[in-house]
Amino acid sequence: MRCVKWMLPLLILAVASPAFAYKVQISEDAFLNLDVLGQSQAQSTEKAAPDASWSKDLFLRRIRLLAFGSLSKNVSFFFETDQPNLGKNGDWAAPLFVQDAFMTVKVSDAFMVDSGMVLLPFTRHSMTGAIGLNGIDYHSKMIKFPDGTHKIWRDAGVQARGYLAEQKLQYRVGLFGGSQNLALQKDATGKAVTSSNPGDLPRVTGHVRYAISGTETDFFAKGIYFSPTPIVSVGVGVDYVPDAVLTKAAVLDGSNVVTAKGQLGDHMGAAGDVFVEYPLDADNEVVFQGTALYYDDGPKAKTSGVGALTEVGYRWHSLEPVVALDYFDSEVPKADYMGAHVGLNWWMAKHATNVKLDFAFEKTGNLEDGPSVRTVTLQGQFFL
Repeated sequence: MRCVKWMLPLLILAVASPAFAYKVQISEDAFLNLDVLGQSQAQSTEKAAPDASWSKDLFLRRIRLLAFGSLSKNVSFFFETDQPNLGKNGDWAAPLFVQDAFMTVKVSDAFMVDSGMVLLPFTRHSMTGAIGLNGIDYHSKMIKFPDGTHKIWRDAGVQARGYLAEQKLQYRVGLFGGSQNLALQKDATGKAVTSSNPGDLPRVTGHVRYAISGTETDFFAKGIYFSPTPIVSVGVGVDYVPDAVLTKAAVLDGSNVVTAKGQLGDHMGAAGDVFVEYPLDADNEVVFQGTALYYDDGPKAKTSGVGALTEVGYRWHSLEPVVALDYFDSEVPKADYMGAHVGLNWWMAKHATNVKLDFAFEKTGNLEDGPSVRTVTLQGQFFL
């Protein structure tokens, strides 16, 4: 297939590119660690080229600089930048921004406090680090936080978390900024008519997880651990953002004067998930994750509805075929989503260096006879 052949040499070069890692030991309990994550992609999408043929795009999906460490025995920090999709479709203006920036005060394994720009603790998949993904990327269309209330699934706030019952039980719960005076409706001149959260109420997000077998104690979960022993865990999460959505638009007269105020509604999200990594021996294992999702943004919102994401892989030595299916049933007619993926991972050096090939088929809107999009993506990753 021509749209795949042209990708291969460039991706091999990408995974062979040099990366660096540097650790500074300041004292017995204080250190600074510097790392780099790079993910370069070659991607071809059906009918996306200027002449309506398959597009042929080369870009950096992610390039991240990470700085993390400890200041003392009980105080640690994490800082990360990102510059996603650099060069995609010839656009080199992708901004460099701070994605994570938080400090952790650890009282004990059972109680820690994170403050700063923190990953929202909604569901396991949204708490997975990009470094440790099993599929080629996130099931991003299944995580439906309200627009303007997050930055790449992060929000500013404070979070309590800990591990109980011999680290089998994990909890995370936090108060975050949420929706803050966002213009949800504008008049003909561009002036805000209805803005979100006039009471400036905080967002509440939480997740509770239990490891039936093994343990999961990483701050950023992994889609695959290459674990020598089974890991089986289940979790539930909620996300509540007050006055974050417009449920009824304001009525304006011909002079842009509001004759009836708009009505605001709360965002509610709920999720339940399961993760399984079951090694048969050192060279064979099954990896599975599944998440059921529910969103309520009001009866007329396309984001209200139920959905599910699933992903299963079988690793044989360093090769792993992966299949995935996403589905969202919106309460609004003909606003559904379906995405199917078939991929192959080559774990050259586990998460440090790998190559992933993915064939995707997506439909949005009317799933019966609406348009579909096919995409082929080849990605190389390095992390050091």
